Amino acid sequence: MNQVDELLNAYAPWAKDDRTWPLTPLERFMWSDDRPQTPLVFEVALCFDGSIDPAIMREAFRFALGRHPLLRSTIRSRGKAAEWVASASGWPEMTVHARGAHDEPGLAAIDLTKSTGLRGWLLETATGWDIKLLFHHACCDGQGARMFIQDMVLAYALMCGSSRETSPFFTIDISHLDRRGLYPQATGRATTLAWKIQQIVEFFFHPPKPTAIAVEDDAGSAKASESGLKVGMCSYTFSPSEVAQLQDPKRREGASLNDVAVALLFSVISQWQQRHGMSRRSWTRITVPCDLRGREDERMPAANRYTYVFLNRRLRDCSNWRMVLEGVQKELQEKLQTRFGVNFLAKLEILARRPRLMRWVLGGRSCFATAVLTNLSDPSRRLRKRLPVDADGFFWLAGARCHDLQVRTPPLRPKTHWGVGIFEYAGRMTVTFRYDTDTITAADAEQVLADYVEGWRQWLAETAR
Repeated sequence: MNQVDELLNAYAPWAKDDRTWPLTPLERFMWSDDRPQTPLVFEVALCFDGSIDPAIMREAFRFALGRHPLLRSTIRSRGKAAEWVASASGWPEMTVHARGAHDEPGLAAIDLTKSTGLRGWLLETATGWDIKLLFHHACCDGQGARMFIQDMVLAYALMCGSSRETSPFFTIDISHLDRRGLYPQATGRATTLAWKIQQIVEFFFHPPKPTAIAVEDDAGSAKASESGLKVGMCSYTFSPSEVAQLQDPKRREGASLNDVAVALLFSVISQWQQRHGMSRRSWTRITVPCDLRGREDERMPAANRYTYVFLNRRLRDCSNWRMVLEGVQKELQEKLQTRFGVNFLAKLEILARRPRLMRWVLGGRSCFATAVLTNLSDPSRRLRKRLPVDADGFFWLAGARCHDLQVRTPPLRPKTHWGVGIFEYAGRMTVTFRYDTDTITAADAEQVLADYVEGWRQWLAETAR
């Protein structure tokens, strides 16, 4: 028995048995909504300066897979029923590529009926190694991905002899997966019939417009990227000093970073739509994924524990920045505090009982959201409590420095052409902009991101007065 098998026996005894779980309504929704050109996948990359032992990292990857069974599962469908099947053997392995021989497929689609929802690559670079992990969203959300990453990294540290922890891993319990489809109830106004009806009216009778298309259908159009997908991406990283100002509660005047991020996105979308001839009376909608985890969920292996909140605005109502921020702050915080998004999951439960109806709804021509905004905070925050961290805020792994952390999220959907992701690492905050390359050129996308970043800076300047 090798070291990984010993670790699995001690910290993941369930990995020795075949397991099955019925899909939750949210998982069924994501599986049904998957499309080859806009797959429901996201990527996390950890970039290291220094030496990484490929053999040990592959074993650490295997250990983490054993701890998180949904990430090594495939879907078995029988009529209306569908279930995850986690096998005790035949797990996917991390692929290692020497420098100059990279062949990872990027953000490629994953057919969950044929392969598992996690793929991993270790890529040699000029200064060290990059670890790239591709997750299917039906298997887990961003917090679930964080749990897998911390198990993989801590296992590597332990096997390299650099871990001095008495309990090297955070505690997880597979039995918690049985309740991953159960959520805390909505409270307060979110339980009232009047507010539910109001939100239904806004969702179905105020349909949003997709972002205006600024790409001509000719040879000069933006080309598909990322292995043939129609997805492009650009990003910007704020410095630690700027982030410290952004996180100053006195500057924010009660608004959360999420409030500001959503309000700024409304402003940028409004400007774009109106510059391209969209009526000021038309609606725009931003989808905000919201984590539903509580303290009792800290021991749950990687899974989906979140919902969506939908925010609607007319373009004409997005011109006054102060009013946009105040409105978003009030609405978003109330919906989060009352867990209004749980009502959306209740509707998914109804659709999950009728798979054909779910596929019909998802296959319609409606635009469900103009854009989506995801805030992951710092995916490495728990790792930084267990591993050495230098003066610049970078964590070290057995002599290798993690000099960068990259996240490609959120996935795009049909007619949802824009996706903004926000995450932090080492005191820095990165904003990513993913876009449908059939609707906007790379140059215009860079300008949209620049406008968004400038909005953050203007807000900082205003709050400093």
